Amino acid sequence: MSLDKIINAADQAYPDGLVALYHDKPKEDHGDTLAKFIAIELAETNDPDRDEKAQIQDAINAMENAQHEIENVINALYRAKE
Repeated sequence: MSLDKIINAADQAYPDGLVALYHDKPKEDHGDTLAKFIAIELAETNDPDRDEKAQIQDAINAMENAQHEIENVINALYRAKE
């Protein structure tokens, strides 16, 4: 699976086409750092020499790792609120 297809899959789930926009024009500020992060993370973890299933699993792993890190930050903020 090409990086463009992986970006497109992520972009379909994200509002306003911003993941694809950051992928296509990464140096511009489109006003959404999360979309920028997703586009960058997917690009950085993509290895075109791996087979399609491995590429998509790498993308899933990258997003799951990000999810885990964000959950840790959210939990830390809840603890700070107490």
